[in-house]
Amino acid sequence: MTAATPRFAITLLIVCLYPALSQAQSGSPSPQEPASSTPGALAPAVPPPTVGPSGVSARDTLTGDWGGLRTNLEAAGVNFGLEEQSELWGNLAGGLRRGGVYDGLLTPNLTLDLEKLVGWQGAKFFVNAFQIHGRGPSANLVGNQQLLSNIEATRGTKLFDLWLEQTLVEGRLIIRIGQEGANDEMMITQYGAVFLNSSFGFPGLPAADLPSGGPNYPLATPFVRVAFHATDNVTMVGAVFNGDPAPPGIGDPQERDASGTAFRFNGHSLSFAELWYSANQGDNAVGLPAIYKLGAWYSSARFADQFYDINGLPLAAPGSSGIPRSHSGDFAIYGIVDQMIWRRSGTTDQGIGAFLQVMGSPGGYNVSNLFIEGGINWKGPFAGHDKDIAAFGVSYLGISPAARRFAASVISLTGSGSPYSSNETVFEATYLYQATTWLSLQPDAQYVINPGAGIPTSESHTPLKNAFVLGVRAAIQF
Repeated sequence: MTAATPRFAITLLIVCLYPALSQAQSGSPSPQEPASSTPGALAPAVPPPTVGPSGVSARDTLTGDWGGLRTNLEAAGVNFGLEEQSELWGNLAGGLRRGGVYDGLLTPNLTLDLEKLVGWQGAKFFVNAFQIHGRGPSANLVGNQQLLSNIEATRGTKLFDLWLEQTLVEGRLIIRIGQEGANDEMMITQYGAVFLNSSFGFPGLPAADLPSGGPNYPLATPFVRVAFHATDNVTMVGAVFNGDPAPPGIGDPQERDASGTAFRFNGHSLSFAELWYSANQGDNAVGLPAIYKLGAWYSSARFADQFYDINGLPLAAPGSSGIPRSHSGDFAIYGIVDQMIWRRSGTTDQGIGAFLQVMGSPGGYNVSNLFIEGGINWKGPFAGHDKDIAAFGVSYLGISPAARRFAASVISLTGSGSPYSSNETVFEATYLYQATTWLSLQPDAQYVINPGAGIPTSESHTPLKNAFVLGVRAAIQF
């Protein structure tokens, strides 16, 4: 450990403890929660000002109303947004190395209400971009597959969302077309969105198995999505994406589409279907609210076998061609539960909620064949802090039997190498503190078991020790 590491840890600990120590103070206005798990995704409209403290802290955004211009633009159907998310991370034990890093994400966005602007009823346009800066904690400190931060990515500036949405049939049918990431709307949990680890947004299984990690931050792809609200309780959602967000080639997929403008239409497809059942929604519902989802995805790409070569021999065998057997298509089936289990009397959304997601895929030609995540969060845990959220979650990324057989065969036939672990598991505890309407602080602690699951990388050819990481995120709405 370097001499700077203890000082970094103490500073980070003070920052992490500050929100808890401040709970005895009076509350302040709080921002709306994110609409999806993707960083920078379209957020709900800013609420009207409420009576409260005056000055900068009472503004809906740091830069205020621009002398009334912002309100006038929103009334005309034009909404500008700018958010900066900055993080400090310190790895205190295990992983690749101990130390600290900084990373950040600047996200400008523009929403156009085309009904207000040009009279196009039920139409909306949205675009955003990412300016990614700093160095991420997983790549530089820990070496795990489920990234510690959902804003960690290769540094650069790129386009992400670019879509047009049309609402029809009195709001029951919604069609969206353009470019976005799959987890803007698919495979997401309501109560899991508060966590910083990337697997609580885009599950670790498709990130490990799909080409270039799939249409996932910071790489979006062309798509079309249709959502139909069959009843007040039942919603059916289907979407088709380009299956590989990066152009062909070797190396970092994020560098192969450095600007986010590849707009690939000639690759394989990735299709989603989800069925949602919403129970006890609305202010007058008697029971506790819940959302249940059953979904599946299918990729038409070709996938390499994890154990056999094209001749049916083990890949590690001396006579093997070294070329994996190819499989056409891949799929996964998953289920998601979001269930409020306790609600504070006199409120609609304050209380304790629990979530669970289970996803499975074929074990013969995938690195991961099982993904499980779950946890709880408590919204409004302290008086006067109605929008604060305290949460604890666990994310399990299972390594397929075929991949582990390959590692065992390498050891058996060559006398070298190390076995793969059966899983990589992350425990995360986090607290979202709403300092003002436009500023939030989020201290975070993660414990990673089997970082990288023992799979060799350019950073490490041997299994890594369990890692303990502290971090804090500051988010500012301009």
